[in-house]
Amino acid sequence: MVNKQKSGKRLKQSPYKGIVVFDVDGVIYKDIFLKKIVQSRGFINYLKIIILGWRYFREHITLDGLLREGYKLAGNITVQEAQEVANEIKITTTIKPAIKVLHQNGYLVSLISAGIPNFVLKKLAQEIGADHYTGLDIEESGGEINVEKIHVISKVDIADKLIQELGLEWDQVVSVGDDPGNIALLKKSRIGIGFNPVKSVRDNSDVVIEGNNFLEILPYIIPQEKLPKTISISRFNWRRELFRKVVHLGGCAIPFIARYNKILTSVVLLAIIVIYLISELMRTFGLSFSLFSQITRRAQRHSERRGIVYGPILLGLGIAMTIVFFKSEIYIPAVLVVSISDSISALVGRRWGKIHIFGLRNRTVEGSTAFFVSAFIILYFYFPLPVAIMTTIVAAILELVPVYNMDNLLIPVGTALFLLLYGI
Repeated sequence: MVNKQKSGKRLKQSPYKGIVVFDVDGVIYKDIFLKKIVQSRGFINYLKIIILGWRYFREHITLDGLLREGYKLAGNITVQEAQEVANEIKITTTIKPAIKVLHQNGYLVSLISAGIPNFVLKKLAQEIGADHYTGLDIEESGGEINVEKIHVISKVDIADKLIQELGLEWDQVVSVGDDPGNIALLKKSRIGIGFNPVKSVRDNSDVVIEGNNFLEILPYIIPQEKLPKTISISRFNWRRELFRKVVHLGGCAIPFIARYNKILTSVVLLAIIVIYLISELMRTFGLSFSLFSQITRRAQRHSERRGIVYGPILLGLGIAMTIVFFKSEIYIPAVLVVSISDSISALVGRRWGKIHIFGLRNRTVEGSTAFFVSAFIILYFYFPLPVAIMTTIVAAILELVPVYNMDNLLIPVGTALFLLLYGI
């Protein structure tokens, strides 16, 4: 065991299959260490660090500028105070089991942070089982941190030195990060994984993971046959789809609420759509908007991780338009079909779908059959048999529209319009 205090290394000189490098702030830590330090220095300084962080994420200032100005805002802070702040920051719980699996498959785990002092990373590495750590080199004097002398590290240089010491190559390195300071490392690694990343990192990552589950990175690093059955891309996608459709089913309540006050319900729904859109714009830049961002991250499909998720917007607009332009005798069953039948179709199609319709990747015979049966049951509850059959056929055709998530808009509006033309 080698422990070089200056570089913060705890290495076992034995062969490794590769290295997985984790950023810490916003990745393993659910918050930003420097922001929490400055927050304890008063509200004005807290606002200043938020502005600095925004400028950094927008790439208007460098990481070096962010850290130097940020630590000046921290003022005279002791090592003990800094460690106490670090102890209060929540750690993503799945990091420990993820590191355990990486170790079992021959990977060394490294923590490299440009903004967190070495003494903080040392404790964190011991806690989660990391093999190596290198953080911000800050001079200490009399138990206080000297914020005037901060030595910003190059993550690429640190990783390159570690690679040479272990006799490995860059094509054996996987890196995980979220902010612009990781881009050079992500691009140089064999696999660069953006973990809840800002837009610039999202655009420069090989893989994008949203949420707080580190186990989701493992199938991109380790062959599936060497992983437990519970750790697979298909399983993670299924869980996301299940959560997504539970949220989708929430639309069932809206038409019944609208019966009591259509205008208020419509206004509130449109307001939620606007707030959600703002939340999505913020999320793509790496800023979290409380509940909305958390829900989106849990519900995102793999194909949606590069930008805004438009599905809820189209669903909200579809429900709102149906409520505004049609009577309750029409909008209630129309909204129930898109909320219930579309959800059942997606779950059945993803779990058991084998036969694709017209070669469409996201449309299967099994899923469409589930849609047809459930939609017919809903419509037959409200209308005579001939009306229910004809309307179900129309809704099923609209569900097959191959444009991304457009069925969320077309099914309720199209179903309601057909019922109106039919004479309901």
